[in-house]
Amino acid sequence: MRADLRRRSVLAAGAAAAALLAAGCKGVGALGTPPKPSREVGVLGAAISAEKVMIARYRSAVAASPALAGTLTPLLGQHQAHLAALRARLIVPAGAPATPEPATPEPATPEASGPQPSGAGTPAQPSAPATALAALAAAEDAAAAMLTGLLPAVSPSLAQLLASVAASEASHAVVLHTPRTSP
Repeated sequence: MRADLRRRSVLAAGAAAAALLAAGCKGVGALGTPPKPSREVGVLGAAISAEKVMIARYRSAVAASPALAGTLTPLLGQHQAHLAALRARLIVPAGAPATPEPATPEPATPEASGPQPSGAGTPAQPSAPATALAALAAAEDAAAAMLTGLLPAVSPSLAQLLASVAASEASHAVVLHTPRTSP
């Protein structure tokens, strides 16, 4: 009788397991709809776009005025570090529609010059080094102001990251405004 009891227990457990497996075959859809991305996902997307625009501006300025490479390359490296830090912070819930991250914008025509930190396009950098530095400084000031404006809408930890990037961009503007001495 003991063997019969064990056999019935095994069969009952197997039937219960089969029922649980059948219910689980619905996949993650059985868990409900995925959560919507938080507001911070959009804020991070805007900050990432702004950094991509700044990187494109710096590359364009270095290409147009190779003599500025010594000044601009370290600042470009900092923008690349900002981009990496912002991307590392971006977490989009699985199954949620991802916030599209625009591709790195191509340099636009000279008429489009002026600060555009929102990612609307990248102005071509003038070939005159002083003009290129002034345009980059204005773009840095605008980017720092844009990031500072986002601070009240985000969590303290993201605000700390955005404030750090904004402070760095403001310091870039100071460096770019500093007169250059010829060797």
